[in-house]
Amino acid sequence: MLYPADIRPLTGLRFVAAFWLLIYFFWERFDLGPRDTIGIVHAGNYGVDLFFILSGFVLAHVYGPQVEAKTFSWRSFVWARLARIYPLHLICLAAMIAIWAAGSLMGATFKASAFVVEQIPYHLALVHAWGLVASDGWNFPSWSISAEWFAYLTFPISFGIAALFAKRPLIGIVFMVAVFAAFVAWMRHYNIELMNMTWQGGIVRIVPSFGMGIALWFLGRNLTLPKGVAGLGVAISTVWVVMAAAWGWPSYWIWPGLAGLVFFLAETSKTNQTPLLASKTWVYLGEISFAAYMVHLPVDIALYQIVERVMGEPKGTIALVIGIGGVLASIIAAAIAHALVEKPARNWLRANIPSFMAGKPKA
Repeated sequence: MLYPADIRPLTGLRFVAAFWLLIYFFWERFDLGPRDTIGIVHAGNYGVDLFFILSGFVLAHVYGPQVEAKTFSWRSFVWARLARIYPLHLICLAAMIAIWAAGSLMGATFKASAFVVEQIPYHLALVHAWGLVASDGWNFPSWSISAEWFAYLTFPISFGIAALFAKRPLIGIVFMVAVFAAFVAWMRHYNIELMNMTWQGGIVRIVPSFGMGIALWFLGRNLTLPKGVAGLGVAISTVWVVMAAAWGWPSYWIWPGLAGLVFFLAETSKTNQTPLLASKTWVYLGEISFAAYMVHLPVDIALYQIVERVMGEPKGTIALVIGIGGVLASIIAAAIAHALVEKPARNWLRANIPSFMAGKPKA
């Protein structure tokens, strides 16, 4: 059985990934102790890898049939993806520059390595996670968007490799697991944890996850799980991720659980029953998840610059309340940014594609 055109559970899963990341980023603000003492919080960083697997799966679902039918236009695809990520990236980068400039004028102090003016062109070109800069900086979470940009540019290659196993998709899954293991070993040779790479080489981190997403789509296209098995798979994958995080297992043990979540949730969309994470609320939250991820750092810095000027560094219950307020403020700001910037800019850019980027008609 084929997937529906709109795999709603995967949209809902996007918010789960984003919220996991928000808790990870704001945890230190809660004054509840170091986040590495609570495994599932400390593992929130791997919400990015969940996004990467999701991205590969969804793009294969949307564009894979075009590639196979030879109607795919790489230029149109790249423009559509740029329209999806760049306007909000640009606005958030501008917001960080404005916060830094205004704060500096008012005597605020910032981490010098996080606001290097010479790095701005790399952020504008979306190559700041390609190993070309010497530190994280500006709207730091956008490193993952830089990695995604690399995956978009090389999508035909990733899809082509996964398509080699189209008739034997399980072998394709095994191949992608082997690629992931090889990348883990490769980075360990340099004493680097693959799933902790950001600005220094996010493009390396995304490759196996994005490829696994594509391979999972091929697998799902070739089989349909018996009724109830998909939901059980979601439960097992969730328990796997939670337990691996709680027990402090190495990050590479969490990765299979993330892949399982994507695959089994997608499988729930094939039934007539209401699938998990597919309600209107979950889908809406999933739609604003990209914005939530992108705006949370400007929100955090602006909020705490004000709070610390008024009352100093918050502690105890007050810190927890303000921290939760920061999470909620990020979600509210995301809803506003999605409605006023992300969605209208994306629609306008896609409707006004330059002639040099236009290709074959999009199906």
